[in-house]
Amino acid sequence: MSADHPVPPEPQRLPGVGQRLDLVDHDGRPVTVIRQKDGNLEVHHDGTSVDLPANQARALGALASGHFRMAPGLFERVDGVLGGIEFDWVTVPEGAWAAGLSIQDLALRQRTGVTVVAILRGSLPILVTDPTQRIEVGDELVIVTPPEGRPALERYLERGS
Repeated sequence: MSADHPVPPEPQRLPGVGQRLDLVDHDGRPVTVIRQKDGNLEVHHDGTSVDLPANQARALGALASGHFRMAPGLFERVDGVLGGIEFDWVTVPEGAWAAGLSIQDLALRQRTGVTVVAILRGSLPILVTDPTQRIEVGDELVIVTPPEGRPALERYLERGS
């Protein structure tokens, strides 16, 4: 990628804690973001840290991504669901075993506990996901999932296990 469009950083797993993302601001200073397993978010910059509870962190993520517009009160309602529920998205990676197969063929809900509610394919959103809809490399699958569902889905899409 060019200097105008650098490769986006990848989150690093922090065993037992969550994930860490190392960024830089416009002045080249480091910004570290830690998403804890409980969904709380820590943002560290210039010796200062900001801690956000999970519902505020999700609101920030939805705003920053530009992918979702959440109805007022939705985050609080989701927090009240027993066992937890998350709205997220997963990109189908290059070389994924699942590319070219349909949602029905993959039996995603049965195998991973994840429900695909939409597919973002380039600038074209596919809002009603028909079970015969095939997924392609680069598709962003908009999902509703229990907390453990996303890692299971990512493994399954990539390797089929």
